[in-house]
Amino acid sequence: MQNSKTTDNAVKLLGEALVPGASLMMDGKILSGGLHTIVGVWAKMALGPAGLAVVLANSYAQSTTGKGLLKQFKSDAPKGEAPKAEAPKAEAPKAEAAKN
Repeated sequence: MQNSKTTDNAVKLLGEALVPGASLMMDGKILSGGLHTIVGVWAKMALGPAGLAVVLANSYAQSTTGKGLLKQFKSDAPKGEAPKAEAPKAEAPKAEAAKN
């Protein structure tokens, strides 16, 4: 049911507003949620509200999608291989059309 999942996500988001890592704790991931709580408090003291917001967003993303923020934005390129760019094709020199 889509409505149930939406309600669950809304409750998780409300929990994150109160305690960093709450959404993970609601999923039963107590250790990960606790670590997010500790890091969230540290981030707020060290970096201010922006640091706390990043930790909250990471916890919520990890709870709802199974991936943290870094994995959300990370490229899916195979490890060890850089994407191969095609070399531009060399054009033949153009001869002057009219010679005087």
